[in-house]
Amino acid sequence: MKIGAVVLMAFLFAACSKSSSNSNPVTPPSGNSNVSFSSQVQPIFTANCALSGCHAGPSPQQGQDLSSGHAYGSIVNVASVERPNLVRVKPSYSDSSYLYMKITGAAGIAGVRMPNGRPPLSSSDIQTIKEWIDQGAQNN
Repeated sequence: MKIGAVVLMAFLFAACSKSSSNSNPVTPPSGNSNVSFSSQVQPIFTANCALSGCHAGPSPQQGQDLSSGHAYGSIVNVASVERPNLVRVKPSYSDSSYLYMKITGAAGIAGVRMPNGRPPLSSSDIQTIKEWIDQGAQNN
């Protein structure tokens, strides 16, 4: 039984640690203009999170599908599975958004900082997501 758990963990780690190319440039947030979900936030999810065995495919982790066309409906005003008292993305409140807490490794998260088994998101990517949430998490 113990070996089975180790094999399962190794499989999940390998699935979530596949490297992806960040060759798709993402426009950095300006701090003043509205951050676009489709052209700035979704590419971050696609490159780092929406991977088979992680947050994409037929059984995304925690039921959170971050693939294109599914991400917005899977995160905005949706309760977290790990912390049901928090929503994944609470529009205008990044510090109260569980997704933001998970990508920053904030105190009070369950499990590990995301993305699991991969390097943390760049400070620029984290700032883009933060600004998008704080600007009302629009589906734009």
